[in-house]
Amino acid sequence: MDLRTALLLPGQGAYRPGAFAGPVSAPVAELLAVVDTVAAEFGHDPISPLLTDADAADGRRLAETDPFALQLAIYAAALVYAREVDLRAPADVVLGHSMGEMAAAAHAGCFTAADGARIAAHRARALEHGAAGTGGMLALTLPARRATALLAAAELPGARLAVVNAPRHVVVSGPGDALGRLAALADVLGVRVVRLTAPYPFHNPLLATAQAEFAAAIEGIPERPAQRRLYSPALGGLVEDDTDVKASLIAAVTRPVDFLAALRELQTYGLESVVECGRAGLGELVRQAVGCGTQTADRWLATGTAEGSAAPVATPTASPVPDPGAGAPVPAPVAWEVPAAAIPVAEPAPVPVPATAPAAPDSAAAGPAARVPGSAPGRVTESAASGRAAGPAIPSAPPTAAVPPPAAAGPGPLPAPSPAGPAAGGGVLAALQQVYADRLGYPVEAMDPDADLEGDLGIDSLKRMEVLSTLIDRFGLHHVADDTRFALQSTLGDLARLIDETGRTTGPAAAALRADG
Repeated sequence: MDLRTALLLPGQGAYRPGAFAGPVSAPVAELLAVVDTVAAEFGHDPISPLLTDADAADGRRLAETDPFALQLAIYAAALVYAREVDLRAPADVVLGHSMGEMAAAAHAGCFTAADGARIAAHRARALEHGAAGTGGMLALTLPARRATALLAAAELPGARLAVVNAPRHVVVSGPGDALGRLAALADVLGVRVVRLTAPYPFHNPLLATAQAEFAAAIEGIPERPAQRRLYSPALGGLVEDDTDVKASLIAAVTRPVDFLAALRELQTYGLESVVECGRAGLGELVRQAVGCGTQTADRWLATGTAEGSAAPVATPTASPVPDPGAGAPVPAPVAWEVPAAAIPVAEPAPVPVPATAPAAPDSAAAGPAARVPGSAPGRVTESAASGRAAGPAIPSAPPTAAVPPPAAAGPGPLPAPSPAGPAAGGGVLAALQQVYADRLGYPVEAMDPDADLEGDLGIDSLKRMEVLSTLIDRFGLHHVADDTRFALQSTLGDLARLIDETGRTTGPAAAALRADG
């Protein structure tokens, strides 16, 4: 079985306010209306304004004030993105990350779009009832074995390894006080940490009460065999016709997720390219885990065509996938249940045709590790070489001048340290905006000082930790490199104020350090 391309539906951290602001295609409007109808069944206001209004609440605020809406918005956005990508070229396999498994199962046809939303809503309600105030999540740049040893040595009640994302990126969940002590310990050990905007300690036995309520609530929701290939990290394998997908979603509430193992197993099936259906920052983790080429689906989002499909709006960096041919999986259309609500629908527009074929990606930068001869699926050796050239990926969309191309797989060149030190106020902010823009491949204008780094800009915890190393050099902050406040700032504006304040209070010593590089 050859599974070269994958759709990855993200979970926590994928929400972006106004992700679909402006007119949308009729199918997108219809799907958002489905989720709004389900929200109404639970006595909640419509969810679609969070995704169609650029001024909607950010992820951090929703995590604190309305986690039900946040979780339904994440479900809806992932499903919209997955559908839009599949309209162009169906991927070989679908998988979800954490709570993204609910949207992945719906996209694969295990549930209707409405029933998938009901499952997400029941889960959110159960968490509200049985998990409010129980804790949160903390990302660490550590291998799983070291993180497990650290947790055992620290003896932090309720803290558990929740997610293994990449060779050196894990997430721990637990009570707030335990996470605070873990962060302090990590600081002493020189381990970078970031507190995530998660309203609960996901994938932790602390949620057992919520898990039981969730299981009872979704018992009557119908399930059918997947109509396309679906990989479940919660199950640790491909979903079969007799797989109980609901049971896996229930178990995942308290069970840890080994996303790294899932990627490595998919690599044994020939995985070469992944499209992330949102901006939770999973692309960087995928590259670190298995070296695949990655894209984000928002660069493909449409404004509609006469057939109701989506017109591409940007140029991905990957090369096109050839016709999958006979025997390839046929995508199952999402089953709609209600007509579209009053959501702006775009006028039909012709799909532009690129003048020239896009360039193929650099195989040295994005090539997958080769499958080890004789190895069984799910068992990839650490020394597996990247001998095979990067194969074709999800097809590119025609270029649009207003949208910049995505950044290369690896980090770009770092700005040189400033011998004179950072300027106060706006100078620090401007320099910060340039550093982040260079690293992410975004225009500087997109670096809103008040935007949430994770929720709005899609800067995942791992990338924030990497950029912090750059900032330490750029602003001469070696004397305060272990100060956890720098990793915990949620906006560029907050980070600029802290750097400016640190520069003012440290005086000549800081200037000397900056001058020494």
